Amino acid sequence: MRKKKVFALILWMLVGLLFWWAWRDISLPQVWDALSRLSPLSLGTLLLVNGAIVLLFSSRWWLIVRALGYKVPFLALAKYRLASFGLGYFTPGPQFGGEPLQVYFLHKKHRVPTETALASVSLDKLLEMLANFTFLSLAILIVVWKGLFFQEMTGMVVGFSAGMAILLLIYIFALWMGKTPLARIFGWIPPNERWQASLRAFRQMLLDAESQIGIFCRQQPRILFQSSLLSALKWISLLGEYALALRFLGLETSLVNVLAIVVFARLAFLTPLPGGLGALEAGQVMAMQSLGFDPVFGVSMSFFIRVRDTLFALFGLWIGSVGSRKKNFTEKNYV
Repeated sequence: MRKKKVFALILWMLVGLLFWWAWRDISLPQVWDALSRLSPLSLGTLLLVNGAIVLLFSSRWWLIVRALGYKVPFLALAKYRLASFGLGYFTPGPQFGGEPLQVYFLHKKHRVPTETALASVSLDKLLEMLANFTFLSLAILIVVWKGLFFQEMTGMVVGFSAGMAILLLIYIFALWMGKTPLARIFGWIPPNERWQASLRAFRQMLLDAESQIGIFCRQQPRILFQSSLLSALKWISLLGEYALALRFLGLETSLVNVLAIVVFARLAFLTPLPGGLGALEAGQVMAMQSLGFDPVFGVSMSFFIRVRDTLFALFGLWIGSVGSRKKNFTEKNYV
């Protein structure tokens, strides 16, 4: 317990240090002046774009669930995905933690077997992580090639992103070959009388889920290809949204610069800080300064992202709390 308190204290001290560094040369009036450039029309446009991207985030999962044989309404899955985002956003770490909520809703609201629900969520997350690390690797290579950032850290940063993408590909390939790596790893855990039954049940569920993912990969290559296209479309949409927000704030810049700024934002969310707290703000300021722009744009952009994501996360948590209290299965729809 004491170690946890010390870790939490160090974590919040780091957050405070990052916030201080980001704001050290910037005043609130400067940030307010930049944010005041966002007219009601531009805010409404960004809200519509954000809403479309939120729906796009659920499209890959929807394809997977349908291919597994369950016609769950798209908007229902979008709500569950948003609830998962809300829980993961406030959880320390790189925005994980909400996935069990997706499994819960899919099972409880639509009577999808737990192992099938887990397989759909796991496959969706695997493809998302693969797309994210692939994008980061390619984006960092482009940024380094243009001579903007990471010249002295190219090997480490690209190596980490590419290494994660390769590991995920190896794992997916193992599943495609009919292997169940995670279930096998859980089988190595020494038996314990107190937890033996629970571990056995969890390992069996994991075994069934990994087996279903492997069958899916072998039998549904078209869905995997479509999912990859949706992942690419998601990243194109995120880049467009970012460029649009910067333009509304009064900063028009090249696509490569936007790519570099987005890389810093995505790396911030890989830190063990809830919602990348502090890391996002410091990263955006560092990116703007390195590109020769006023750091006020960095703080303003991070403030916009923070408010946007927090509102969506709170809305997701509200959806999750309301949905968990409903005990009817009226949304159920089967093939």
